[in-house]
Amino acid sequence: MEWLAGIGRGAMGAGSYLARLGSLGWRTAAAAFAPTGRPVVRRLIMLQLVYTGVQALLPLTVAAIAIGLLVFSFSLEHLPVDLVQSVASTVIVLEVIPLLLIFLIIGRSGTAITIDVASMKLNDELRALQVMGIDPVRYVALPRVIGVTMAFVVLQIYGQLAAIFGGYWGALLLDLELPAYPIEDLLAGIAYSDVLLSTFKMLLFGPVVALTAILHGASVQRSRREIPIVTSRAVVRSLLFCFLLNTAVSLMGE
Repeated sequence: MEWLAGIGRGAMGAGSYLARLGSLGWRTAAAAFAPTGRPVVRRLIMLQLVYTGVQALLPLTVAAIAIGLLVFSFSLEHLPVDLVQSVASTVIVLEVIPLLLIFLIIGRSGTAITIDVASMKLNDELRALQVMGIDPVRYVALPRVIGVTMAFVVLQIYGQLAAIFGGYWGALLLDLELPAYPIEDLLAGIAYSDVLLSTFKMLLFGPVVALTAILHGASVQRSRREIPIVTSRAVVRSLLFCFLLNTAVSLMGE
């Protein structure tokens, strides 16, 4: 019966973790309506947006163009000409770019947020905010959640355009026998429902990545040696949550 007890402990641990994550999300949402410190919060949001969004443009551009070229070349090789537009565009918009952004933002910003919050916890900065009557959730969690979510949405649009235009023109430059239709026809093959569904994914990914990183960063206790451990756990769990959400949303949208 030891295996059954292990399953029970695992289920209770998972339930406790999800409850703490949900509680943090609820307190963060409630903190958004607080009337104090709005200029400071807006400034912190912009700083997070710059780090997560603007500084990720170069790697996203390179990766998006490479993936777009790969999708178009594969489509031209294995699909009829009349299906290349719709299939390639749908794959890029709905699946490939969202998955690319998951890896890019979790790898860059998710890890940075975890390390930052963990350092603040070990340096007693979070406790100092509470002693001064400042809500750490409003000034630490809220800007990061909003900034990461906004970056997801903006980078999604940019990445989709970079993949489609870059893949199209890259295929022409490499002479991959791209059918003679203009780029406007390729863009016309993108369904508005796919764009909306992809945007909905971004609105889910942003809070999940940021909240998971913050929760794990705040879980350190005494030593800086704990930071790599909680960071790796935050990355793995963020990836798991985002993959599950991506699959669920894609299946619901069919």
